[in-house]
Amino acid sequence: MLYIVRHGQTDWNLEDKIQGVADVPLNATGRAHAYKVAEKLNIFQIQNIVSSNLGRARETAQIIGDRLHITVDYDARLREYDFGKLTGLKRAEIDPLAVQMFFTNPAKFDAERLEDAFARVAGFMKENDYNKNTLVVTHGGVINFIMCYLENRDTFHAHSYLDKCLNVKIDNAAVLRIKDYKSGMTILKNTRFFKLPQFYKLPKSR
Repeated sequence: MLYIVRHGQTDWNLEDKIQGVADVPLNATGRAHAYKVAEKLNIFQIQNIVSSNLGRARETAQIIGDRLHITVDYDARLREYDFGKLTGLKRAEIDPLAVQMFFTNPAKFDAERLEDAFARVAGFMKENDYNKNTLVVTHGGVINFIMCYLENRDTFHAHSYLDKCLNVKIDNAAVLRIKDYKSGMTILKNTRFFKLPQFYKLPKSR
């Protein structure tokens, strides 16, 4: 079983700024988020924790790890997508044409190639042992790429990412669960899991 947590809130989240790989720390609300998540997860017998190595994820993971008495490991593949020159900008201030240009050619903005980000996330997902209860602490953008992986397996489809996955907002400290390699993703609300939209599920046959 794979449990996935988006890091707690930061001041940049409040200001709706693009964080990317900027090492923005949790704020007080974000730390409270992490403690609340730790209480939720206490009933699920988590065996190991793997986190992005960016500060906001590291701190979230450490708070959870301390509560569950589990040492946290770090994996750079779980780092947020690198938005290059858009990092630090408020989303509302970005020209829609610039956004279109960005996703057409991220390299012009010194940003990470979408295919490369998908590949590193897919690599992590393929290596995960779903027989263990593993907690992953990561970022909203990485969760969007995980959704694309569940939809398309090893092949990155830009239209799926842009039209479906990218448009789904995952709240700070949301907890998601993937039962096994072939399952879809569900999201935790209090102590129950609710299914996300149908397109996140893998097809029954190929």
